Amino acid sequence: MEFKAETKDGVCEAVVEGELTIYHVNDFRKNLEKAIKKASTINLNLANVSEIDTSCFQLLMQAQNTCLENDKEFKLTAVSQPIWEVMEIFGMERHFGNVENVATN
Repeated sequence: MEFKAETKDGVCEAVVEGELTIYHVNDFRKNLEKAIKKASTINLNLANVSEIDTSCFQLLMQAQNTCLENDKEFKLTAVSQPIWEVMEIFGMERHFGNVENVATN
């Protein structure tokens, strides 16, 4: 898992690549927490994530809830097919707003 983030004027543009599985959950959590502390808006691009499991999917939901509780904005700007499939399984396609499924483009 690789997490790249750049924050400017309160907006964090973050890109995650690779696997988001239980083996990466601690690093993913730390990176999300850091991004949330630094910015008022978090734009998370997951277009190049090859795999996600429920541990990291729960972190996405937790990050979104943390942002809502702190009057911050959390957006998934793009997701890969594996993430889209998990979102569909759990009926969460609209939970994160209007998300672009890059596999359909």
